[in-house]
Amino acid sequence: MRPIRPLQGAALCIAALLTVPACGSFSSSGGSANAATSSLTIALQFTPKAGYALETDDAFVLAQVGCLETLLTYDFDSGELQPLLATKWTQTSPTAWDFTLREGVKFQDGTALDADGVAFALNKLLKSATPPRAFTPKVVSGVQAVDASTVRITTPKPSTLLPYRVASVNTGIMAKAAYAGRGTDVIKHCTGPFTVTAQKPQQSMSLERNESYWGTKATLAKAEAKFLPDGNARATQVRTGESQIGLGIPSASLEELSGDKSIVVSEAATPRTTGLYLNYGKAPFDNPDVRKAIQMTVDLDAIAKTIYSGTVEPASGPFAANEPWAPKGVQPAARDVEAAKALLQKAGYGPDKLSLSLRAYTERPEMADLAAVVQEQLKQIGITVKVTMTDYAGMEPALLGGTYDLALLSRNHLTDIADPIGFLEADYTCKGTFNISHYCDPAFDARLAQANSEKDPAARYTIYAELAKQLHEQAITVYLVTDKTIAAKRAGVQNFVDDPLARYALTPQLSQTD
Repeated sequence: MRPIRPLQGAALCIAALLTVPACGSFSSSGGSANAATSSLTIALQFTPKAGYALETDDAFVLAQVGCLETLLTYDFDSGELQPLLATKWTQTSPTAWDFTLREGVKFQDGTALDADGVAFALNKLLKSATPPRAFTPKVVSGVQAVDASTVRITTPKPSTLLPYRVASVNTGIMAKAAYAGRGTDVIKHCTGPFTVTAQKPQQSMSLERNESYWGTKATLAKAEAKFLPDGNARATQVRTGESQIGLGIPSASLEELSGDKSIVVSEAATPRTTGLYLNYGKAPFDNPDVRKAIQMTVDLDAIAKTIYSGTVEPASGPFAANEPWAPKGVQPAARDVEAAKALLQKAGYGPDKLSLSLRAYTERPEMADLAAVVQEQLKQIGITVKVTMTDYAGMEPALLGGTYDLALLSRNHLTDIADPIGFLEADYTCKGTFNISHYCDPAFDARLAQANSEKDPAARYTIYAELAKQLHEQAITVYLVTDKTIAAKRAGVQNFVDDPLARYALTPQLSQTD
């Protein structure tokens, strides 16, 4: 078993929730439709803003509502890949993997899933203007149909981790007709247990049970997903009963919600770390003394205990201490304000000589308070900070374009692909597609490239630990806390699991009795 696991319902297998009740079973037998006609409403954290383009985070919304499915899925609890739309995967040469498709799967518009359609969807993704971090031309050469039920994916270099890449929600498969017009038409073009029937842009989505689903049919007849970026609004929706499930609940709401017997609150470990990102690509962050001064000033213990109500732990790098790829013996940065002042002085920044901007986003409920605390603590060493709060979509261009100073970001290091290499490649290599730190070290890149072809997981993990230690010790990012995922549901909701990787929420087994 993996060291990190959900704190509640650890025996439940996320992958099994997509198919049949027995954990680890992926029978393609659909069985008879459940006679229940109940429905529920779920309050989601992020609003789709890219026309459901699968290369964007909109793919997560489509997966969460039970519409979008991938060739493989990753079971967080066991740490193993599991079959989904593909039942078998084989490395047929050092640079080629063959995937055998599940028989009898149909898109919700009635067309059959076949290798030609899968190759079309994945090549379209690969050729998009900004391919997803898990599936770019840098790591995937092309996709082709070998025969009606076999898809071959080739890589520029030998890669043992290609199957992990096709478990990314961004590689979800939709019917060809989904791409016929402008944007992506999600209505009846998925393969999942729920079918999108209507949507109100940036507000909500209506769904109904997919009666032709290849796996276990959904218990719920209907569902509605509300897009509510404000965490307090999601908590209120569950408290009032307007929504039966709320994801991403603020820790500040825990006491009130936990005191209500009609509500069940869950906390689960998640491979997510909140960090203060520094723009290494410009002054003053190209100076290690400035970075380390900031790292030494932020009070991690106080942040964990107050803003997060003690539900999280101070971070000692990008990974939680009990993850198998975390460096051993590395401790959270110790706070020393006087030493930080001395480092700033050494770097040429005396008291009140440094003014910086700090960006944060509204979808994460703790961010506003966290920004205020960072602002106040940096003031103690003579740094003036101006805070700007927007939604994430409003913040990302500045991050990618390198026009910011400081930014707060909560980053899940297993969502790009279910192995830390995806996160490390995207965020910290010279040509990383999400390198908002604008950090570049050719030696770092070369070491990570070795991991991509390394078949022994323990050897890969050793490389990840080495690089994580480097990022922490050089204060490339000031890692603040290792997060938990918090959800709330009405007591009548049954079989809900808060997925640590934020992929699945509306699953076939989900039901409610009130």
